[in-house]
Amino acid sequence: MALRKLIFIPLMLLVGLLGGNANATSLTELSVDQMTDASDIVVRGVVTQVFTELDERGNIWTRAQVEVSDVLKGDDTRAVIVDQLGGVYGNQRSIISFATRFSVGEEAYFFIEQLGNGRNSVVGWFQGKFTVRVDPNSGREMVVRYNVTQDRVYDHRFIPHPQLENRVFANDLADHVMNRVIDGWDGQPIPGTSMERLMRINSNVEGVQ
Repeated sequence: MALRKLIFIPLMLLVGLLGGNANATSLTELSVDQMTDASDIVVRGVVTQVFTELDERGNIWTRAQVEVSDVLKGDDTRAVIVDQLGGVYGNQRSIISFATRFSVGEEAYFFIEQLGNGRNSVVGWFQGKFTVRVDPNSGREMVVRYNVTQDRVYDHRFIPHPQLENRVFANDLADHVMNRVIDGWDGQPIPGTSMERLMRINSNVEGVQ
């Protein structure tokens, strides 16, 4: 399947499962190009640990330690902690519909932005994480985006396979991202990030000052 179909298919085909005690009701769909441009780093890696913590304001954060195997954009790194606002901490809950979920052993591509508070978060909520699965028909690695609210159990091993016509292979996604990095940001605004930040993180692109 061409990657273009993943970029433009309706968002609800990617959502999988929504609901729960949510405090977000809409999500702006981002293309792979937009997420690449808005990312400080794009990596492939395996989740080795998932935990939650409270920040100094009492906000719950879900954190995933990722062992990096490949860097598609940004500086080389061996590991990164990816943060997601919300989750369950003891008897406290902060549930967000479109939050990124993680499970130990999950291999995925992560589109990561560095927040002003020093944390690393996935671009576009759950849109910025593509879990690597094996296509049972071809045996090739494919990528899947799936969303389930933070008050429900998440296990990457049981993510449903997309329909055949919606399957995207991992090497196609990686090639697309790397080609976008080479081509560079096109100077167009991207929802959820500022033009100043886009110019800063893509300053190596010809014509961007």
